[in-house]
Amino acid sequence: MAKEDNVLTEDFLFELYYACFTYDYVCSLVCEYMQKSYLPGRDFQALQGYLCKYFAEHKSSPTLNIISQIVSVNREVSALLEDIKDCAEGVEPEIILEQFENYLRQVKFQKTYKEIGELYAKQDRDKAMKLLQSFAEWQNDFSLRQNSFVDVVETFESRFRRNREKHNQESRFKPITRFYIDGLDEMNGGRDLRTQLTCLLAPTGVGKSHAARWIGKCASQIDGLNVLHFQLEGSEDEVVDAYAASLVSCNSYRYSTGTLKDRELERMIQEIKAMSGTLKVKSFPKFANQVSTIDIKNGIAEYKKIYGISPDVVIIDSMDLLTDSSGRRWSENGERHKRVAVANDLKDLAGDENVWMVVTYQATIENREWLNDEQNVLTEYNCSEAKGLSRPMTHLITLNQSINEMRENVMRLNVAKSRFFKKGDPFKIATDYDNECFYDRARTLNISKVA
Repeated sequence: MAKEDNVLTEDFLFELYYACFTYDYVCSLVCEYMQKSYLPGRDFQALQGYLCKYFAEHKSSPTLNIISQIVSVNREVSALLEDIKDCAEGVEPEIILEQFENYLRQVKFQKTYKEIGELYAKQDRDKAMKLLQSFAEWQNDFSLRQNSFVDVVETFESRFRRNREKHNQESRFKPITRFYIDGLDEMNGGRDLRTQLTCLLAPTGVGKSHAARWIGKCASQIDGLNVLHFQLEGSEDEVVDAYAASLVSCNSYRYSTGTLKDRELERMIQEIKAMSGTLKVKSFPKFANQVSTIDIKNGIAEYKKIYGISPDVVIIDSMDLLTDSSGRRWSENGERHKRVAVANDLKDLAGDENVWMVVTYQATIENREWLNDEQNVLTEYNCSEAKGLSRPMTHLITLNQSINEMRENVMRLNVAKSRFFKKGDPFKIATDYDNECFYDRARTLNISKVA
C-alpha cells in the first residue's frame, strides 16, 4: 500500500496491526491513540483490546505467535489474525505511522461531522460551533511526527522511558560474537557481528559452502540463534541433507541414503531435540529467473510473517548468483559494478534487519601453480572480485588450499579485510568434510600458524 492510498480500508488496518506485532513504538502509539470507536467492527475492536492489555502489562508488543495464543478463545479475532498474516506485506514503520496519522484525522473528522449534524438537528448551534472549533484546534496541533525542536527539559522523562524501552528491546536479541573458528574468534575479540556483512571467498572446490553451513549449524546449535539460509545453487535436498548431517557430525551420504543404523539414529534424534535455535533453508529453483536482493528481502519478510520471529543470521550461498535491486540489465562490462551494487544492497539489508549477513563468493583464478604455492593467499589486491567487493564488506575472508593441503584436509584462512579488528597473519585449519565438519578443532590445535 502506497502512503497516499485511501487508509479507511481493511487493507490499511491489516498493515497497521501487523506492524504492531513487529515494532514496539508502533504498538505504543496505536495503544495510545486508537479508540475502539475508530475501528470498523467487533473483531478489530476486540483485537485492539487484547493488544492494549498485553502492552500495558509487558511494555512491549506481542509477537504474532503470542497474540495468536491470546486470541485463540475468540473465533472472530482468530480469523481476523489469519487475514492479517495472509494479506499484510510488511510496510516500513515510518510509512505506517504517516498513514496512521492520516487515518486518525479522517475518522475523527467523520465522527465530529456526524456529531455536529446531530447537534444542529437539536437546534444546539453553540455546542456545534464549539465542537467544530475544538476539532480545528486538534487538527492543527495533532501530529505523530517529532517536533523539529526538542525541548530537553520537557522531554526528559519521556526520552528516558523511550531509551529504556529501546535498550530493553535491543537486549532481547541474543549477541552474535563468534565465527565458530578459534583463529577468527580471537581476532574478533567478542565484537557483536549484527548488522555486519561477511564474505567467504574461495576458488571452486575448496569448500566455501561447507564454511557457510558450518556458521549456520553452529549458530543454531551452539548459541541458540535463528538462522535463515538462502541456497542459490545446487539442489534443496543436497543442502538440507548436508545441514542435517552436520548437526550430528555424520556422513551426509549415509544420511541421504538412509543407511544410518537405528541405534545411531536414536542418539542423533536426541541431539537434535536438545537444540534451542532454529535453522531454516529457502532454496530457489535452479532454472528460475535471476534472483535479486529484493527476493532476499522478501524472503526475510516471509520468514518473519510465518514464524513471528526475526532471523539472527542470514546466509546466502552464493552471492555471485544474485543481481541487485535496481532492476537494471547489466552488460558484461558492468559485471563489476553489479557485484558492488549487490554487496551494498546486502550491507544495507543487514543493518535494516539487524542480522549478521554471511555470503559466499567464488574466486575465478586459473593459475593453479600460484594457488599451489602455499606462500600465496587470495586478497583484495590479487583477486578482481575482491577488489570490487571489499568496500561494502565488513569482513572479507579467503579460503586458500593447495593440492597437497587438499589431500591432507587442511587449508589456510586469510582475513583480507576487516573493518573492526586487525587482520593478522593467515592461519591453517583442519577440515573433516566426510562428517560435514568444516572446522576440526582437535586436529587444528596441532597445526602451527602460517607466518
